[in-house]
Order: sequence, then C-alpha cells, then structure tokens
Amino acid sequence: APGNDWFISDSSGSKKGEMGLHWLGPVGGLELETLALQRLGRSTDRQVSSAIGDNEVFWTRSRTAESIARATLRYRPNAGLTIEAGTEGAYNFLDGTSTYAVNTLPVALPSADARVDEKRGEIFAQAMWTITPQWKLEAGSRFEYSVISETDTINRSREFFYPKPRLLLTWSPLSDTQVRLRYERVLGQLDFSNFVASSSLGANGVSAGNPNLAPDRHSQYELSFEQHFWDKGAVVLTLTHEDISRVMDYIPVTSPTGVFDAPGNIGGGHKNQADLEVTLPLDRLGLTNGLLKATQIWRLTGVRDPATGATRAISGVRPRAFQYTLSQDVESLKSTWTIFFFTGWNEHYYRPTHFENSNMIPPYFELSWDYKPTPQWMISTAIRNPLPFGYDDINASYAGLRGSVEPSTITEFKVKSQPRLYIEIRRTL
Repeated sequence: APGNDWFISDSSGSKKGEMGLHWLGPVGGLELETLALQRLGRSTDRQVSSAIGDNEVFWTRSRTAESIARATLRYRPNAGLTIEAGTEGAYNFLDGTSTYAVNTLPVALPSADARVDEKRGEIFAQAMWTITPQWKLEAGSRFEYSVISETDTINRSREFFYPKPRLLLTWSPLSDTQVRLRYERVLGQLDFSNFVASSSLGANGVSAGNPNLAPDRHSQYELSFEQHFWDKGAVVLTLTHEDISRVMDYIPVTSPTGVFDAPGNIGGGHKNQADLEVTLPLDRLGLTNGLLKATQIWRLTGVRDPATGATRAISGVRPRAFQYTLSQDVESLKSTWTIFFFTGWNEHYYRPTHFENSNMIPPYFELSWDYKPTPQWMISTAIRNPLPFGYDDINASYAGLRGSVEPSTITEFKVKSQPRLYIEIRRTL
C-alpha cells in the first residue's frame, strides 16, 4: 500500500578452514592409499524485516567440524583384475543457536538451539574384472554404520546401518561403441544445519529445526550408450531411474507459538532422468579445430505432498537443463576462443505453508579468449552475461496448510543481472 515500505536486511559472515594429508604408494605387493582431512567452520547470520506494524529480527550462529580418515588397499593379481578394499571413519558435529523476535517480543522456535554429532564408520570392497576385451565387470559393496546424537531440550541418539551394493557391466561390441548397465544404492548425506531453526525473512519466513531427520535412500538403475566418431566426436545417451525413500523436503511442525515449516522426510518418491551429451568436431564442416559440445538433461520426478496429499514434483529439481559450448583452437595465435550459452532454469519449492517458483530467464552467454604465449604463461579474458539475464521469484504464503486455503500474500522478486569482465594472468612454475 502507499507509504507501506518493506525493508529487509541480511548480514552474514563465515570462516572456514581445511587441512588434509593424502598418501599413495606401494606396501609389499599391494598399493595403499590413505587420506586424512579436517574441516572447521563458523558462521553467523542476522536478518531484519521491517514494515508498518511488523518488525522481525532473526539471528543465528553455528560452529561445525568434520574429521575424516580413509585407507584403501589395492591388489592387482593380473592385468585384467583389480581388487580393492578399505575402511573410512568420520566424526562430524554442528553446534547452533538461534533467536527470533516479532515487534521486540521473543518467539520460541522448535529446535532453536541444538548440538548434533555423527560418528560414522564404513567398510568397502570391490573388484574390477576385464572378462574379455568386450566385457568388463565392476562389483562391490559398502556397508555404512552411523550414530547420530542430538541435544536440544532432550538428549536422543539414533543408529543407522545401510548396505550400498554397486554393479557396473560394460559391453564394447566395437572399438568406438560402448553400452553400460549400472545398479547402485546410494545414501544421502544429512545437512546438519537443518537440525537448527533457520530463516529467510524476505522469502519463506522462519523454518523450524527438526531433530528427527534421516538420510534419504536411492536405488539407481542406469543404462548408458556411448558412440565415438570423427576422432574427437561422441554421443552419450544415459537413462536413469531412481526409487527414493525418505525424500528430503519440508513438513509442518506444530509448537505452542504456531505452525512452522521444517526440513523433514516425506516418504517415497522417484526420479527419471535422460542425459544426452554430444561432442561434434567441426573440422569437416569448415571450422578447423572447432568443437561444439551440447548437454541436454530432462528430469521427471514425483512424490506425495504432505500438505495436499497429491503427487507433485520433488522440490528443487530442475525439470530440464540445456547448455552449449562452441570453441576453437587457433594454433597460429596460440589462443582458444569459446562461446557458452545456457537456456536458463525453472525450480519449484513446496512447503506446507509456502510455494516458491524461481526462474532464470535466458539468454545467458559467456565469451572468453585464452592466450598462451609460452608454456608457463596464460592470459585469459572473459565477458560473462553480456546480454543480462533476468531472475524472477514468485513466493506465495498461506495462513494454513497449502491447498486448504488461498494464499494470504504473494511476493514477486525481480532482478536484472549485470555483465562482468574478467582478466586473469597465470604463471606456472
């Protein structure tokens, strides 16, 4: 309404550190590979939303750490067989706290303060066997055991055990043709920040934390066909079907201070995906050392909506993505030029009391030129987004469960992007 301005500010900061050690070498008749990794992080975020009669302030702080140790042994009894086995251990934790106030009055949030830690162990073994020059087989499994402990108003601990078999069969009937068949069970990784309350005051408002999260599980079935031609050319078509249990999305959480959206597992779902990748050499079409690469992906997903009971797409999965790259090596100028084009994307996010539709409206271009006067020196120039793309976000908020009432507010957020010029000079010692 006239005179009813809405001011939003978001001030955030983070510090991250990582240190690792990787070693690979022979041990007797075996090959040993070891990895040790330590990551540390700290972040803060303060958001303020101010309008007539409504002043909201959300603040959160978190500390994170991840420690990983892995060892893998490989044995090659002959040229056609490789056997490897190993183990991995990890310890992760997040310690987070948050506060929320409306018109200076504190609002209690579910899981506003929590400490979450995970102790995870894994053993694995697999073999790669060249049966004949035309047939290859990879088979193995991983077995993961983890304990997740969470502390907020009460202490709780949960145990998970998950076998992850993998099978890959490759058939090469011709030297330039390959067919692959893969089956694999994949376990998703939990985002510990979902255990603590979070906020996006300019979009979806405040979300509760959820101490009962479990990792999603994927059973993947994949068929891939690959054909090479014209020396550098290739066509790769990959069809994938996934059965997903414990799909990660958002669920309603009721507390004495109201109903909040919270990250949660919403049941079983599926994803079907088709990937078509084409690499086309352009020498025979008149552009010497020219190359056109095209990547086209289609996705179809489905899951039952906890708010409406209807089947809909999985949140955040883009139904299609197309991108194209045209490049040429100009040997006389010791240079390579590249044109990149992206057709944009569309995303939907479904929450119990919100719905969001985000679009990146094309065109998106990148133009670049790499000049290498000597083997040690590289000069790169790039113009990204010379024809500015648009970003459009529509967010609908509901006073009750989505589908049971009409939206109480609809917010549309539009951004016109800006072009960027990059110049990089690199020297390799």
